[in-house]
Amino acid sequence: MDDYPTTWMRTRDLAAYLGIHRNTLGRMVKSGLLRDGVHRKKINPESPRGSFLWNLEAVRMTLGVF
Repeated sequence: MDDYPTTWMRTRDLAAYLGIHRNTLGRMVKSGLLRDGVHRKKINPESPRGSFLWNLEAVRMTLGVF
């Protein structure tokens, strides 16, 4: 079990942090590079569309951003 807290960020905040457009994050999910349940989760799972929270540490590890 991890001893470090997980940092969750909204899509716009993560995109700004990484210096990319938020649509690029969506393309990374569609390509399979980033995955639901690992890198992001829905804020409201009942909503057919909606906002996501992103696991900063998981995204950084996958993209090699440190």
